[in-house]
Amino acid sequence: MGALTEAVVFFKDDSVAKEMFFSEFEAVLDDVVGIADFAGDEVQAAFVQIEDSLKILGAVFFTISFDTRGRVTGNWNIPLRHLLDHASYGPDLGAGPIKVACRSACPVAWYRRQLWDPDMGSGGTFQRMIAAAERNRLGIISDRDSRAAPQSGIADFFKSPAGADPARATVTTAAAEGPNTRAAPSSVKQSQADGSLGPVFNRRYRAKLVASRNAEKLNLLTQAEAFQRKLDQQGEELTAQLRERESVIKAQKEHLADLTVRFKELESRFASQKRLVAQKSEEIDALMERGGRDHKQQIAVLRAEHAENLERQLKEQAVELSEPLRDRERELYLRAKEIVDLRRELSVLREQNRGLMLNSDNQLLQTMSEKGVVFVAYHPGVEHLVISQDEMPGYLNDPLAYVASRCEVPDGQYHEWLAHYRLPICRHRDSNGQYCGEPIPKIMRPRLFRPGESDRCHEHSDSLR
Repeated sequence: MGALTEAVVFFKDDSVAKEMFFSEFEAVLDDVVGIADFAGDEVQAAFVQIEDSLKILGAVFFTISFDTRGRVTGNWNIPLRHLLDHASYGPDLGAGPIKVACRSACPVAWYRRQLWDPDMGSGGTFQRMIAAAERNRLGIISDRDSRAAPQSGIADFFKSPAGADPARATVTTAAAEGPNTRAAPSSVKQSQADGSLGPVFNRRYRAKLVASRNAEKLNLLTQAEAFQRKLDQQGEELTAQLRERESVIKAQKEHLADLTVRFKELESRFASQKRLVAQKSEEIDALMERGGRDHKQQIAVLRAEHAENLERQLKEQAVELSEPLRDRERELYLRAKEIVDLRRELSVLREQNRGLMLNSDNQLLQTMSEKGVVFVAYHPGVEHLVISQDEMPGYLNDPLAYVASRCEVPDGQYHEWLAHYRLPICRHRDSNGQYCGEPIPKIMRPRLFRPGESDRCHEHSDSLR
C-alpha cells in the first residue's frame, strides 16, 4: 500500500462544494483562517483517506457549523481518526470494502448526533466522492499508471481492478471471514510465493460478497435511521399540535370560568334587586293603606310595570349569557374530537412505520437467501433449527411460540418446560407462596413434560394423587 492522503470534502446542495487537505482543515479548527463560503451555515462534510491510486479507503461523515465570519462555532471536537480506526466496513469503492463511520454506524455513540448518513443510492454520496477523488483537484501525486501491470492473456474476470493492492485484497478477505479466523504466517508466505496455489477467483468472490453485505447492512441502517427521524419529527409535530390544542382548551376553560363568575355576580345583583323590590313593595303597601283606593290602583299598575321590566331584563341577560356558554361548550367538544383524531392518526403512522421496517427486513432476508445464507437457530428441546425465509418473520415475531409449534406442544407448556429445564426443582407452592425447591430429575423433551406432575418432587406428586 502506498502513502495515504487525508482530506476533508464539503457537501452543499447534494454536490461537492469544497475540498481541502486535513492539515488545512486543522488550521480552520484552530481559528487561523475561516471559510467565507459557508458563513452562517451548517455544512455536511466527510473526512476521507485516499491512497496514491486515488482510491478511497475510509470515510467519516460529520456535520460542522460556521458563524457569520466563516469561523467554526462552539467547541467542535470530533476525533475523526479514532472514529475511522474503529469504524465498520462499508461498500467497495474500487480498493476493497472501505471503513465507514456515519450516524447509523457510529463506533462511539457519544458522537452519533454530530454525524450524518450518506445517500446509498446510485449517483449518491459515494459516487460523488469517487468522482471528486478521480478529478484530483487537490493535486495528489498519483501512481496509477505506473502500478498498472500488463495483463495480456488473463481473463477479464480474474484481472485485479486498477490500483488494487494484492496484499490489501488478502487482508480484506481475512477481515471479511471474521475476527476468529487467523492464517498461519507460513501459509501466507507460501500463497504469496506460489500464485497458482491461491486462486484469484475465490479472493475476488469473497471480497465482493463482503462488500455487498457491508453495503446492504449500511443501507439498512441508514433507512432505519431515516424512518426513525421521520417518525420522531411527526411525533414532535403532533405533540406540538396537541400542546396548542390543550392551551386553547385551557384558555376556553378560563374564559368559561370568568363567565361563570360573572353569572354568579349577576345572580347576586338579581337577589339584591329582588330584596329591593320586596322592600319597595312593602313601602308601597304602606302608602296604599294610607293613600286610599286610587293610590292602591296606581301602585298596582306601577308594580306590574316594574315586574314586567324586571322580568324582561332578566330574560335578556339570561339569553345573553346562555348563548356564549353553548358556544364554549361546542368549541370544547370540537377540540376534544380533534385531539382524539390526532391520536388515532399518530397510531396509524406508527403502524405504517412498523410495516415499512418489516418490509425492509423481508428484502434483506430475501437478499441473504439469494446469496446462499442459511438461517440456523438453537433452542432447548429441539437443538438446532433450520429456518426458511418464509418462516423468518414468524420466528422473529415470537421465537418461543415458533419453537413450541416445532415441538408440537402448546405455547404455555413450552414455557413451563423451559423453566423446568433451566432450573429442575419442585415448583409446588405452600400457603405463603414459596416454592418447595427440592431438586428433581430433568425432563429433556417438551412432549414428555406434564405440568403439575413432571415439575413436582416425590412427596408433592404423591399428595396430588
